[in-house]
Amino acid sequence: MSAYYDLFEKPDVRQTGEQQPLYARLVPKGTIERKEFINRVHLFTGISRSLLEGAMAGFMDELRDCLANGWTVELGELGYFTPSLNCRREVMEKKELRSASVTLRGLNFRLGKEFYNELNEKIHLERSPQSATASAVALPPEERLRLLEAYLKEYPFITRAQYARLAGRSVKQAVTDLNGFIEVGVLMRYGAGRNVVYAKVLSKP
Repeated sequence: MSAYYDLFEKPDVRQTGEQQPLYARLVPKGTIERKEFINRVHLFTGISRSLLEGAMAGFMDELRDCLANGWTVELGELGYFTPSLNCRREVMEKKELRSASVTLRGLNFRLGKEFYNELNEKIHLERSPQSATASAVALPPEERLRLLEAYLKEYPFITRAQYARLAGRSVKQAVTDLNGFIEVGVLMRYGAGRNVVYAKVLSKP
């Protein structure tokens, strides 16, 4: 069984107008939810589903508590989890910022070397038989938002066409999605006509 990828053009950050090199990105087949994942582990190991459910809940509770107390947590060969923080406003001096203005942003994950090597040996990649934009399986809204946020962590803005390729949407659907993200305060629109780009909403001072 193979994992599918597709090729996408890197954003023209410098706005040169020239064709940009391509990069590869995984085309997800969907999401394996908690119950299905536990069932797979049960079938592979023979461990009861109830025991696996309890163990997973215990792992999550302890992981949450350790992270909340400022620890980096290693989950075996999988890797390391560390809380990621965010400042609600930009400051130049440490004394200008109080603890109340520092919030949790998310989690940083560092993949374990051994797990990476084993995964790298096992994964078999094939070019997607359909482009991401023509995929018959539509990604759910939360997954499209996650892809967008991950993209904007690496690049300063995104265009309609780039988002359409990223999320597997038509350009018309992409505009609808992007306008929706603007309405909920995730994005800001800059420019007009064909020069429109979208960027993250800047934190207010």
